[in-house]
Amino acid sequence: MLPSPIQWLAPAVLARLVLLLNHVVASEPQAVARLKAHAGRMIDIRWATGTAGVLPAFFSRVFQGDTALPPIRLLVTPAGLFEAVAENTPASTPASAPTPGAPVGLTLTVQLGDPIDLLKRAVRGERPEVNIEGDANLAEVASWMMKNLRWDIQDDVARFVGNTPAEVLRKVGEGISEALQRWRPGSGAPR
Repeated sequence: MLPSPIQWLAPAVLARLVLLLNHVVASEPQAVARLKAHAGRMIDIRWATGTAGVLPAFFSRVFQGDTALPPIRLLVTPAGLFEAVAENTPASTPASAPTPGAPVGLTLTVQLGDPIDLLKRAVRGERPEVNIEGDANLAEVASWMMKNLRWDIQDDVARFVGNTPAEVLRKVGEGISEALQRWRPGSGAPR
């Protein structure tokens, strides 16, 4: 049986997401400093669909295959960044563990739901619900990062096209965002 698109796309998408995550983390020296203290620790990211199960049904209609989103395991590097590692990688190695017997990681469970609701929340700048379990110090760092780190897209675009075109693109993006916030699925027209 051929693998589903999620199975063969996941490694490529994960590599790009880790690059983006590292770009955002590296732009904030305080985030890098906080992560350096946890070098060698693992962070597992899991996906929960909640009670409705809307997202798997959506994916099964689109991909007609395996609908489970694969879990992600990230290693905190000595540079204070992340590296994606295989799921079967041990949670710690003696050389990289900060202290013997210390908790070795963290599990983040992202609550997924209706794709339209997720899109609307993303447009408003909100993130899905996340449950954090594991080492308290690493959990505090992860919580701080989720609350305080933002990707400055306008600054990145300005590096390539200049400040004025980046500002125009930002205004267009804001207009699209406002239109999406006013749109209600099923109504056929904006409010």
